[in-house]
Amino acid sequence: MRRGLALPVLEATVVSEWVDYNGHMNDAAYAIVFSRSIDALMDRVGLDAAARKRTGQSLFTLQMMLHYFKEAKEGDALAVTCHLLEHDDKRMRVWLDMTAPGGESLAASEQLLISVALGEAGSRAAPWGHETKAALDALAKAQSGLAHPPAAGAGIALKRKGGA
Repeated sequence: MRRGLALPVLEATVVSEWVDYNGHMNDAAYAIVFSRSIDALMDRVGLDAAARKRTGQSLFTLQMMLHYFKEAKEGDALAVTCHLLEHDDKRMRVWLDMTAPGGESLAASEQLLISVALGEAGSRAAPWGHETKAALDALAKAQSGLAHPPAAGAGIALKRKGGA
């Protein structure tokens, strides 16, 4: 990965099943693409299917915020990149940016994820494994020069003029 760049994690094409009655990608389909992007990120940080089976460690999503900027239509190509905003011993917060081939932002998702150990007694929060922690540390270092997305960490509110 080149320093100062978001990590490419997924490329997809809008399929007909994702298109709604308005002729563009349904809001739930954006969530599907972002969920698959997290799956691809897992593969990049040592939590691929083989590692999950071997260690019983996985990720759960604690929070997810979607931002919609421009419509995507059937047949449109999409690319998703990941910016690791922060991480600690068992959590990470990421910003996923979905763009069109020319780089125009279509949507974004901010997600808070937690490392979990899966077992017969259920799942519980657990520290990252060594390989994943090292991968996250390396990604954070490589992305240290990236600008913080302005909407990251913001909630939902009506924007009013004049304070009313």
